Amino acid sequence: MSGIAGRTNYSDWEKKTSSLLSNLETETEQEIQEAKEALGQNGKYAYSEAEATERQKELEIMKKKKILSEYKERELGVVQVLSSMLFPLGETDGGKGGEGANRTNSTNGANGANDANNVAATESKGTSSDTTKYVTRDFMEAGKRVLNITNTTGPGTIVLTQDLSNLESSIPTTSTATGTGHGTAINKHKLTPKSYPQDAENTVPEETKDEQNKRTIHGLIKVSLTNLHNCTVTLRSKVITGLLEVSHCSNVIIKLCKESTIVTVQADLSNNLDIQFHDAPSGKCLSSPMPGSNSHGKFMYWGEDKDDRIFHAGVSDLKIGIYRDGYLENETFFDYKKQGNAQAVGNASAEEVQFVSSVVGGELITEKVLRQGSATSTTVAGGVGGSGSGSGGGARAMTEREMKEVEKRKEAIRKAVDERLGNDNNGGIKIIDKEGNEIPAQSSKSKDENKKDNDDVAEEVFTSMSSSDIDSIVKDCEAQKAKGNEAFVAGEYAQAVLLYTLVLDRAAELPDVTSTSTTGEGVKQLFPRHIVLSNRAASFLKLGHHEKALKDGIEAERLEPKYCKGVFRKGLALHAMGRYQEALTALSAALKIEPKNKQIKQALQFAEVRFQQELRKRMDG
Repeated sequence: MSGIAGRTNYSDWEKKTSSLLSNLETETEQEIQEAKEALGQNGKYAYSEAEATERQKELEIMKKKKILSEYKERELGVVQVLSSMLFPLGETDGGKGGEGANRTNSTNGANGANDANNVAATESKGTSSDTTKYVTRDFMEAGKRVLNITNTTGPGTIVLTQDLSNLESSIPTTSTATGTGHGTAINKHKLTPKSYPQDAENTVPEETKDEQNKRTIHGLIKVSLTNLHNCTVTLRSKVITGLLEVSHCSNVIIKLCKESTIVTVQADLSNNLDIQFHDAPSGKCLSSPMPGSNSHGKFMYWGEDKDDRIFHAGVSDLKIGIYRDGYLENETFFDYKKQGNAQAVGNASAEEVQFVSSVVGGELITEKVLRQGSATSTTVAGGVGGSGSGSGGGARAMTEREMKEVEKRKEAIRKAVDERLGNDNNGGIKIIDKEGNEIPAQSSKSKDENKKDNDDVAEEVFTSMSSSDIDSIVKDCEAQKAKGNEAFVAGEYAQAVLLYTLVLDRAAELPDVTSTSTTGEGVKQLFPRHIVLSNRAASFLKLGHHEKALKDGIEAERLEPKYCKGVFRKGLALHAMGRYQEALTALSAALKIEPKNKQIKQALQFAEVRFQQELRKRMDG
């Protein structure tokens, strides 16, 4: 290329060469892409098995993250957080009452509409030091039934009004009662848990038959108070689970009135708490619509039943008072260091030592919990050493006194059975077969033969407990089980675990057979604990506690080997823990029980794929 006076035009030359090089690179890239597509190496397919495995892992991680995100959204979807109800933390009464009194933040932040509702539902009396906040349905966003009041300081009072008892939640019906008078018939329906998109564990198709299979429950599901200081909280609303959680509070008075339905209080890491029961009902009265209308017998106040308890750990200067008609009837004071002498043991700090306060012999007393249980919200592994096989995998939290009483009852049962079955004439016990026909006593039989014939012995064997007492315990178990099912359907899986374990705690008091049958037919039970264990295993799977789910599945299978759901959830837990070969065995056993179950077939296919991938990885490795 020539420029001026025969000189080369380097600028034009550079432009031409750059353009040619760019075209050449483009053509080369196109040829490479065409070659890759022809060879199937355009990125759509993996180059090697190792890359395919890595891609599969990435996809699984993305799916799990999505499922976890959706689970958190569901959990937050039922929790209503009310913050700075009186004064924000760090502020005190001194000209700031007007601003602090009207600040209420929900889970997704306060907005103009919420502020307007909160102000409309709030009433201030006198000066700012007399501020009283009334929590009504206007504070609760759609679908939120768990209330958490947090991060506020007084002086002032927060009142959970009776209006909250009118909150409605629609759930599948667990049972319906028909009939009148004393002969009421119970018609039970299968409770079908809700299924969510891409929810791997315990996926069950939604029941969509008709609206008659649903019913409406009223009230809050649970109430928790966290990080409150120098204030009073009054509860007048119905709480379906009967549970109140208190943590990181100081100088707080909690008043539980006759309209509330709080049975169990769990207080942790707090100082100077004053818990007052003002004509509050016992847990035995919660089967009635409202306190005072218990049609099953005499109305019982809080403390008159052994299951009315307050658990606390790391609480100093605790005061508990029971009031009747405005007068103090019973009270106790307790400090976990002074009276409890709590000390660190191993990795557990002194603040983790659990105590329980309850009414015993007409007096409020506080005892140290020796055997942890679900009611303390700390662990669901029953037994002193963590073994709860005798109580269905989860035992009632018990003190030394209660454990001695249980041992005495068990010893009395053993002696009574030995005395009545040890005689040649069978001690006057009526022995019946499965059809209800009486089997005549034969004195010539050996003890082993008599033991075999007495597998179908009538309820007279349980000499330490009457049939009415057994029926009462079974009814309590059914009621708590129904509440656990309701919590599971509502997505409150942690609460479902608590309620299911309360069922197992109560069922542990039944004098049924606890030895495994040599015929492989499971264990005789006065209440089907294997069903509750299976339900709790499903809840643990939802929460990601796979080892606990496995324990429940194993125990459910021990109690009833032919119960498909128990075996199936055992298999799901093993699969989630990466123990694919064992999962295949468990899932195959479940499929053998129910050969047409599509859900088990799908889980079995997944386990087979995982197991094959694991085998290839070992061979490559």
